[in-house]
Amino acid sequence: MPRCAAAPAILLAATAAFAGCREPAAWQAADWRPAAPPQRIVAASVFATEVLLAIAPRDRIAAVHVLAADARYSLVVDAARGLPLAGADPEQLLAARPDLVICDAFTRPETLALLSGAGVPVVTTADPASFADIAANIRRVGRWCHLETAADRLVQAMEQRLGELARRAPELAAWRVMSCDGALHTYGRPSLFDAVVAAAGAQNLAAARGVGPFRKLDLETVLAWRPDALVLGANGDDADGVVPAWLRQTPGLPLLPAVQRERLVRVRSPLLGTTSHHLVDAAAALQAQLLQWGRP
Repeated sequence: MPRCAAAPAILLAATAAFAGCREPAAWQAADWRPAAPPQRIVAASVFATEVLLAIAPRDRIAAVHVLAADARYSLVVDAARGLPLAGADPEQLLAARPDLVICDAFTRPETLALLSGAGVPVVTTADPASFADIAANIRRVGRWCHLETAADRLVQAMEQRLGELARRAPELAAWRVMSCDGALHTYGRPSLFDAVVAAAGAQNLAAARGVGPFRKLDLETVLAWRPDALVLGANGDDADGVVPAWLRQTPGLPLLPAVQRERLVRVRSPLLGTTSHHLVDAAAALQAQLLQWGRP
């Protein structure tokens, strides 16, 4: 193995051996703020990428998560173009020579330990289940990057949009909607989908039926619930107004009034799955479609 390729592996092996023995790093404190603004920030999650591209000077972003360049998962593909990409492996993250790495709640613990053991400040955002959680995560990123003012402006813009949606939300109180996919997965409470439905003004039928953050339903349950509308993730090649093949081909589902009346709210998959300020656009899309339909 060439020496330059072996060096990161040797470093990671050494840090792995000592990571468990080190005292907690300063950046592990809940209120940590670096002494100086970091200049080589690595966004190791799609959330961090979406936020940093909205609040940080581009020359301070050393690399972004590889999924930020994938339109199936990212809302900022165009904005991220030209920035170095990094995967989840510690070697790739260290190769960007970061002075701050922003991860999320799903980052592997060993990755966090290895980066921290190598002396790289590594911080994680919380797993959000509400717009308030998203706001808190944005403000965390602002504090870590010395960009509090820009982060506050981003939060305020999101909250202003939520306020605009709230003005028409009462008109949709009768709508009972639920998320669904080809595997009959749905989201109840607490979840970001539930937050989207509440912001739009409708009822999340799964939450009303006692479903927690996530559940795989059986066909009989979906048919018995008879939702007024289904919220579906849509990929770029999905045609608006076309009933997806899995809905047509799953026995029983074509009998749902929501399917027969084509009460299908198509929301772009990366928008429905985002955990950043962009999620308010999903609520706006849902509200706009339900208002267009009028009553259930």
